[in-house]
Amino acid sequence: MIRALTHLSRATRLRAFLATVLAAVVGTACNTPDVTEPALDAPVPTTTSSSGTVSTTATPLASATTSSGIPYGPTSLWANATTLSAGSAPFNGSQVSVGPGSILTAIATARTKSQRIILAMTAASATTFLTNGKFDVTKWKSQMSRFNTASIRNGIAQAVSDGVVLGNMMMDEPETVRWGGNVTKALLDQMAVYAKGMFPSLPQGVNIGPPAYRKWQTTATFSKVDWVRYQYSWGVTNGNIGEWRDGVLAVARKDGVQPAFSLNILDGGTVDNSGAWDCPWSAKGTYGHNCNMTADQVRSYGRTLAAAGGCAMMMWRYDYAYITKSANQDAFRDVASAAAAAPKRSCKRP
Repeated sequence: MIRALTHLSRATRLRAFLATVLAAVVGTACNTPDVTEPALDAPVPTTTSSSGTVSTTATPLASATTSSGIPYGPTSLWANATTLSAGSAPFNGSQVSVGPGSILTAIATARTKSQRIILAMTAASATTFLTNGKFDVTKWKSQMSRFNTASIRNGIAQAVSDGVVLGNMMMDEPETVRWGGNVTKALLDQMAVYAKGMFPSLPQGVNIGPPAYRKWQTTATFSKVDWVRYQYSWGVTNGNIGEWRDGVLAVARKDGVQPAFSLNILDGGTVDNSGAWDCPWSAKGTYGHNCNMTADQVRSYGRTLAAAGGCAMMMWRYDYAYITKSANQDAFRDVASAAAAAPKRSCKRP
């Protein structure tokens, strides 16, 4: 799914190299955790790949503002804690994984560059939080408590107040087997309460994969979680974005959460069932018979969801070749215009 960045305190990795390798190791699930991107703390040198040269110079953003519309952009947009990746215009939002040592730098960068961000404060590999193969909330709380300092509490409170920080992503795809099968909506509510004990104004949320919104924990509802980001792939409704949007909004109302939206641009296009897996209408996805979304799909789906009443509009995930393709850039600009025209919404629980 929507791949967040690895903790900012981890060792340096080259973005261009990792983007190439990830396609081969992304895993067997349709929606994989947002935890394998390079560290934002470390300096990222300019690198050259088959896709071209990835600049580490900050790219000015077109019409990026914290005062209107909803934020729009791909996860993994940041090259490091002070720099956005090549092709970052016209995006003004992303999900950013942070560690205690870099969170305030990332917030300051977002403010300077007119970015609005969702923090991922505990976006380590799922195995970090497992005990005997099951999710261990005590381990998660230990990770979260690392941020409990006066300077970070004050920095987050100010960033939420001025609209730079939209919320915190507590867990990516809790419905998947990698968490051990013991995560429930009630447990996520418990986690939200714990996090709000440190950051009372920071909306707490989760990312849920394309089909799971209508299949996971259907008899339960959230009572403390503020927002859920739902992601669309063509295969869920065979391209009927309106059907999916309406279903998601109904579930969000039932759960009492503020919806946010995302497109799986790399693996969420029309599925290639021909047997050849060459995706002639776009390009091959990262695994299986998945294909990239076409520029027309990005434009159509993105504009529909930008107007659907969410608090953010994201995409999984930054990929240099895909993001910088001319036709896709045109589509991104069209979606960015729709997102800018949408009413600004908080990610707090309605």
